Amino acid sequence: MSKTLINFVHANGFPAGSYQTLFNYLPDHYQVIAHEKYGHNDKYPVENNWQPLVNELIAFVKQELKNTQQEQVISVGHSFGGVIAFIAACQQPQLFKGLIMLDPPVVTGGTAFAMKFLKKTRLIDKFSPAGKAKVRRTQWPLNTDMVKLFSSRQLFKNFDRRCLADYVRHGIIERNEQLELVFSAQVEADIFRNLAANLSSYKNQLKIPANLIYADKTDVLPIKFFKRFTRLNKNIELTMTAGGHMFPLEQPEKTAQLISTTLKQQQSRD
Repeated sequence: MSKTLINFVHANGFPAGSYQTLFNYLPDHYQVIAHEKYGHNDKYPVENNWQPLVNELIAFVKQELKNTQQEQVISVGHSFGGVIAFIAACQQPQLFKGLIMLDPPVVTGGTAFAMKFLKKTRLIDKFSPAGKAKVRRTQWPLNTDMVKLFSSRQLFKNFDRRCLADYVRHGIIERNEQLELVFSAQVEADIFRNLAANLSSYKNQLKIPANLIYADKTDVLPIKFFKRFTRLNKNIELTMTAGGHMFPLEQPEKTAQLISTTLKQQQSRD
């Protein structure tokens, strides 16, 4: 019997391998497929509302379905990944049978209207993480202990140690006689600058069971944004979990259990 495919879509700046510890905790009847990093293929450039990256996701899923001789996948996406997984499921519903969005930046209403104008100006770097991403350090000496270095930083301080090691293993490469980021800081900044602000156009277009799981201490959006977004999509159920925006990498075992439980609930809704 073939395993159920989970297509995992990473957060901006975090290659899919960063989530390997989480994947290891998922039940054996699931097989995880994941495109390692979005936005690095010239065929799918980073553009307004992330549409080419949605196309990249769809192309990846179609190829994986062909390779595994299966008909559909379940998509699970963290942050940016949750948004492009949602758009892909709206545009190509025949490819998907379930969706879980983990703390996604879902901007709608007046905020989305304002973002459309901000994205046309340099102010977007002030009102999004793009400002930090564009000046991110990308190179270190060969002998640097990257796990130790990152563990002291605000973003990584609550990471499960194994997830931080996964991130270093998959996100840092030895190149040009130094250590360098695998995920381009320029691409990361461009993804933030082109935030999807057209989500209201997909009102009630999602035809599959879906859940949006947000963190009670998230710093991405006020909780009312998640509630507003789910009101636009009757097939999405809203759930809160303890933690911050990076909870999948801070609590991998708990997150895997949450994903598994949520998927069982989706099957009963289908």
